[in-house]
Amino acid sequence: MLGARCLLRALRSCSTAPCPRHRPSARLSVRDALGSQNASGERVKVQGWVRSVRSQKEVLFLHVNDGSSLESLQVVADSNFDNRELTFGSSVEVLGQLVQSPSKRQNVELKAEKIEVIGNCDAKAFPIKYKEKHPLEYMRQYPHLRCRTNALGSILRVRSEATAAIHSFFKNSGFVHIHTPIITSNDCEGAGELFRVESFYSSVYLWSNIPS
Repeated sequence: MLGARCLLRALRSCSTAPCPRHRPSARLSVRDALGSQNASGERVKVQGWVRSVRSQKEVLFLHVNDGSSLESLQVVADSNFDNRELTFGSSVEVLGQLVQSPSKRQNVELKAEKIEVIGNCDAKAFPIKYKEKHPLEYMRQYPHLRCRTNALGSILRVRSEATAAIHSFFKNSGFVHIHTPIITSNDCEGAGELFRVESFYSSVYLWSNIPS
C-alpha cells in the first residue's frame, strides 16, 4: 500500500509539459516560395524536379521546379551532400530554411538541411536535354514530360487560369456545368469509326476514336 502511494506521488510530481519537438515544416510550391516576402529562416519543404546542378568546392547549388512557376527555386546545400543521384530531371524533396538570397537574380533561396531523391533520372537517357530547345514535334513523343518545358508548361498554366475564370464567371451567373454523354470529345483525322450496339432496344450507332 505504501509503495502504491509513493508511486502515485511520483506520477503526480512529473511534469506534464510536452516534449520539445522540431517545428513542423510547411510544404510550399515553388511559386509560393518565390513569392515569400518575409523569408526569415522559416522551415519549409519543397518538392519538384532538378533543372540544374552546380557543384563548387564548398557549396552545392540546385535549381528545382515543380511546374507552378516559370522560374525555379535555388537550393543551396553543403558540398558534403551525396550528389551522385542529383542529376538533371531527378525528382527531389528538399527540407530546409527559406532565407533571403544575397544574389540579385532571386529574392529568396532554400538553405537545404535534407535532400531526398524521390525518383532517379539517367540524364543521358532522359529525352529532355539540359539547355536545349526541343521543337514541338519532338515533344509530342513524350506527352508526360511536355509540362517540364518552359513553353508548354506556361501554356498549361494559362489554360488553367482561363478555365478557372470561365467556370467562375458562369457559376456566379447561375449556370450549371454538366458533362454531356459522349465517349470522346475529339476525333483524330478519320481514326473514328461507327459501331452498332444492340443493348438500347433500337438501332443506335456510337462513335469510337481509334488512335492512329
